This record gives sequence, C-alpha cells and structure tokens, in this order.
Amino acid sequence: MFRSEGIPVFIKRILLLLTAILLAALQNTDGLLPTFFGARLMPLIPFAVCVGLCEGETAGLLYGAAAGAFWDVCAGGPDGLHALYLAFIGCVAGLMVRFIMKNRLLTQYCFTTAASAVYAVLFWWVSVSIPIGDAGNKKLLGFYLPSAVVTALFSFILYYFIRFISEKLREPERSEAKIGRIKRGRDRS
Repeated sequence: MFRSEGIPVFIKRILLLLTAILLAALQNTDGLLPTFFGARLMPLIPFAVCVGLCEGETAGLLYGAAAGAFWDVCAGGPDGLHALYLAFIGCVAGLMVRFIMKNRLLTQYCFTTAASAVYAVLFWWVSVSIPIGDAGNKKLLGFYLPSAVVTALFSFILYYFIRFISEKLREPERSEAKIGRIKRGRDRS
C-alpha cells in the first residue's frame, strides 16, 4: 500500500493537520487558553510560520491555508481573510528560509512577531476601523496589539514542537551510489 520511506512523511502530514485542528479548537474556544489582561493567544499564526520554516514554502502555504480555513470556520470576520493571510505568511516564511535566512529560533521569533503585528493591524482595520471609525482605535491598543505580543512570546513552544515533528519524521534519504544503481537498473533490492 505505502512505500516504506513514504510512511514517515504520511504520518508527519497527518500530525501537522491534527495539530492545526487542535490549535484552531484551542484558539477559538473560550476558556481553554489563558488570557493575559484581555489579550488572547493566537497560536495559528506561529503554526503557519513554523511549518513554513521547517517544511518549506509549499507546506507552509497549504498548512497555512488549512489552519486559516479552520480559523474562518470557527471565528467571525471577513470570510477567507484568515486562510489567505496564513497561507501567505506560511509561504513567505518558507521562501525566506530557502533563499535568505536560516531556520533558527530567533528567525521564527522575529517572523512571528512581525506576522502577528501585521495581522493585528490588518484585522483591526478590516473588521473594526472601517465599520466603526475612530472609536475602534482603543480596541487596537487594548486588544489586538497586546494579543500579537502574547502570541509572539509563546510561539517558541510551537516552534520546538513543529521542528521535532519535522526532524523525527523526515523521509530517509538515499545515498548517491544507490540512486546511481537504480537509474542504471542494477539494484535488485
């Protein structure tokens, strides 16, 4: 049914998808995650960033879109905004690691901080500032930006979890000699 080297990758994909579902349930159910002076933790943002950093831009895009879709289903607001935003930051995180940066905790922390702050301002602007006007400015400083700070502070836990899954369930690499024998048709194993 499955090739022997494909099973760890399949398990990793299922674990990441279950993690996204669990984080969406934790984030969108009142009382499951602690609030800090009214600021709420948004673990789906660092999830998309961490998957992009550890798995690459394609996985960051797909898992970010899935996590955003789970967020859109559970929460109110503009339809598809969360899915689009998390897919974008997951893909950008993967591209940044591929071409510019290294996958380190500091990279994840800086990227999650920036992504959380941009999300806070963007979502505040779309859902609060445009419909309400100037009265929504207090909500930006009292809820959205503190939530971005709390999310960034607790993102390292998720980074180590995603990195552990990524490293332990990696597809085994074949040696160059074996690949050459397979191409020439000499390998009988």
